[in-house]
Amino acid sequence: MLLGGLGLGAGLVAGCQQEAPPGASPQDLLLTKAPTSATQPVTTGRNLSAGRYREVDIVIIRPAGVTEPIPVCVALHPRLGGAKAFLDLGVPDMLTKVVQAGADPFAVVAVDGGNWVGNKDDDPQRMLMEDLPAWLDYHDLASTPFSCIGISEGGAGALNLARVPGFSAVAAISPKLYEEWPDAQGSGTFAEQTQWQKREPLRHSTEYANLAVGVWCGTEDKDFIAPSRAFAENTKAVKASFTPGGHDNAYWSAVLPEALKFVGGVL
Repeated sequence: MLLGGLGLGAGLVAGCQQEAPPGASPQDLLLTKAPTSATQPVTTGRNLSAGRYREVDIVIIRPAGVTEPIPVCVALHPRLGGAKAFLDLGVPDMLTKVVQAGADPFAVVAVDGGNWVGNKDDDPQRMLMEDLPAWLDYHDLASTPFSCIGISEGGAGALNLARVPGFSAVAAISPKLYEEWPDAQGSGTFAEQTQWQKREPLRHSTEYANLAVGVWCGTEDKDFIAPSRAFAENTKAVKASFTPGGHDNAYWSAVLPEALKFVGGVL
């Protein structure tokens, strides 16, 4: 755990440990970079996160046939499924088609984040800010993501992450937003009201003024269609799509290609 906090965790637990060359010291091994994953369209592994105090899955999705270093869109999953949920939703094929249709190449990188709010012993936002850059660099990707995309709890998490300066675009799909504390409290997501006030995107609409914001939500998603519309209106979202669908994989698979095209359009 300490090694992860010191920035060595990415090299030690990125899922491709290697043997030391003959006569090499342990320090030599720490300084030796393992073969990269740049030739693989999909790479999965386990990394030790200092921010989350545990090992987490990482999933790296590149467009087929693209091997050079490319920008990164961070993907935040719904509560169930973890980082690999984006494989189940078909993102590898979607991303390849988006790039083949003319978008500049970029990678989609997902990591396990729980409910994306966390608590004192589990800070997914710290993982994204402090752990993820080294993991991306390890895999020959741009260490600073240009955009983020999220679904459900991950949609709210992506909107919260995008408040950090440096992002160009954010795509929120069926984001779990709460206009009032009683609704947020009933969700079981937040430990206390002050945490909700700090993390709730609806309470920070002015912070998205210089950001390309896209919001998608199904019209049958009864709990979250109204706050999604409110957020899109308050932030003057560049893209606001409210079409038939619920809070489920069928809707998310249907709109993900458009969301990927949206974030790719800012490159």
